[in-house]
Amino acid sequence: MNTDDLLDAFGEMLADYTEFPVIEAKKLLKQNLAKRKDFDTQDEAIIEALIKDKDKLLEKSFIEEVEDYLKKQETDEERSDFLRSKEGQDKIIEIFLSVLEKLVDYYYQVLLNKQFGGL
Repeated sequence: MNTDDLLDAFGEMLADYTEFPVIEAKKLLKQNLAKRKDFDTQDEAIIEALIKDKDKLLEKSFIEEVEDYLKKQETDEERSDFLRSKEGQDKIIEIFLSVLEKLVDYYYQVLLNKQFGGL
């Protein structure tokens, strides 16, 4: 998998959150990805397809999850402070990886349904 493409996509998805330190978060995401050994070659192919998806399913799902989480912060100032914080960076990365895993699992399920649905 081209990690740079994934990191660039991650940064682009967060462009509307100007207070979020994207450069630092991309470094943290890269470290998290390096530690993870659970994405195999097939997963990587699905991730590549998700990055290039014209419907932007990865982006829409990720931003929706981020927005749902940010709604827990009561004021705009709390949201901004959270996004700037180390805790906020960690949480956003956690959300991103979770969404990525769920979408990979979803695509496997779709493939299995197609494979065995015709029996």
